[in-house]
Amino acid sequence: MAQEARTGQLERRRPDVRLVPAAAATWAAAAISAALPGSMAGPALLGGAVMFFAALGAAAAVRRRRALSAAAPTALFAAACVLAVLLSVALRGWSAGASPLAQAVAQGRDLVLTLEVGSAPRTLSAGHGQGQVAFDGRIVWATANGRAMTGSVAIRVIAGAEWAVLRRGETATTAGNVQASPAGGSPAGVLRPTTVPQNIVPATGAGSRAVATVRSSWTSSVEAVWAGRSHDVAGLLPGMVMGQRDGLDPTLEDAMKTVGLTHLTAVSGANCSLVLASLLLLLRSLRAPRVLALAGSLAGLLGFVLVVGPDPSVLRAAVMGAIGALAVVGGRPRRVGALLSASIVVLLLADPWLAADYAFILSVLATLGIHLVGRRCATWLAALLPLWLAQAVAIPLAAQLFCAPVIVLLQARFTPYTIPANMLAAPVVALVTTVGTLGMAIAAVAPPLAGLCAAASGAGSWWVAVVARNMANLPGASMPWPGGAPGVVLMALLNASVLTALAAIVERERAAAAAAWLLSRVPARWRRHGFGLAVLIAAAVAAWWTSAVLRM
Repeated sequence: MAQEARTGQLERRRPDVRLVPAAAATWAAAAISAALPGSMAGPALLGGAVMFFAALGAAAAVRRRRALSAAAPTALFAAACVLAVLLSVALRGWSAGASPLAQAVAQGRDLVLTLEVGSAPRTLSAGHGQGQVAFDGRIVWATANGRAMTGSVAIRVIAGAEWAVLRRGETATTAGNVQASPAGGSPAGVLRPTTVPQNIVPATGAGSRAVATVRSSWTSSVEAVWAGRSHDVAGLLPGMVMGQRDGLDPTLEDAMKTVGLTHLTAVSGANCSLVLASLLLLLRSLRAPRVLALAGSLAGLLGFVLVVGPDPSVLRAAVMGAIGALAVVGGRPRRVGALLSASIVVLLLADPWLAADYAFILSVLATLGIHLVGRRCATWLAALLPLWLAQAVAIPLAAQLFCAPVIVLLQARFTPYTIPANMLAAPVVALVTTVGTLGMAIAAVAPPLAGLCAAASGAGSWWVAVVARNMANLPGASMPWPGGAPGVVLMALLNASVLTALAAIVERERAAAAAAWLLSRVPARWRRHGFGLAVLIAAAVAAWWTSAVLRM
């Protein structure tokens, strides 16, 4: 009985990784097939079909022999996912080839076009040009060489400051040509308009007007409370609650970028997790049945997504955030691995080009980091900090440690204060998100209560601004770091060292035992020169880092 109890306990603790092979295979297939030229779609699809039927035959053979094997259905499902993603890429390629509008965009023709704004214009940094804004959009109508074409082609727009007046859902007419993406996909390319926006038509429909009312009412409440008290808070709070960054002070934005806090001004999986978890806990505390509480929470999350903008990045954040919240609040944390793998498969089937999208990669890594080491970090930190603070700090710490190596590919800089800054900001993020979201929801119907929410959540935003500005001004806040593969490897080693050091400080006996075991595996002649060997390794790493930086 005792043995059975221990076995059952081990099974309960063991993470569910049955869908991991399918997720990995789907990601690899999506990355490879999306990078292939359109002419290779057919052969790739044929190869996927051959692999699927080979896996099907192998599974049938195992079944005929009545052998028990968990690998056969796993391999079969992975092969089916690969076939599905190849089919998705092929269908998209064939559809684009049959669309005159998509062909005109891909060929870079000069167009007079009407586009629909898909996301609020966001001011770009000075490196992209003075006063430039960027936003997502869709070409819905265009003419080229006197030929009118209709359809729906997703694009990225980079334009002058005069385009900043546009709002999500509006349409405008302009001219220009689209610089097509190298391997197709979504978006189809980048449009740099040659004119100011013309014939602007507001978004139609009661839903669009309701969303605009909610957003403008919340912005008015924030400005009424903070415009005369703190310009930083007036611009930062709408960004932390609903991703609206057009009022953010450029110097504060640069400071947040330096210390790695810019993710707080974008709707992330953490925002969605907090919204969903808060609604779940509220409904369960009101003794609502589990199914009803889950349905109500998901409905609330859907409303939140519609208000902040159902952009692809927001939808991905909602999926990733819902995974963690549902698994933890539902008492099934071991299912996070299966839910994460399933979401990866579904999202890649819907858009295979996400396989090379940095935002998607970072979302997956953040969720994976929280799942793998979040609880351990909370346990380790609880030995050094109060429990509530340890739990608040563990989540951003785990996410940052897993995301940092990929961030190096986007910005080859070493920002040593990123983790401390996130740890200092973490305790107020939940306050800003939950109270701010409540204020946004009631701003249109109860402005005085929304003002109170703006005051409370604004206090948290003020603290984030203080942390960003002060830590960005510290010596060595941003230092050179190798780019490319060397930078990724070095950052991964550094972060692994941070986790190892944290574990060794708290779990000293286990760390000593692990060190003794490793030392016993080292040849005796090397052990006599242990200190010199350590110095040699450190010098080699330092030389590698220095040479990589000098080549930048």
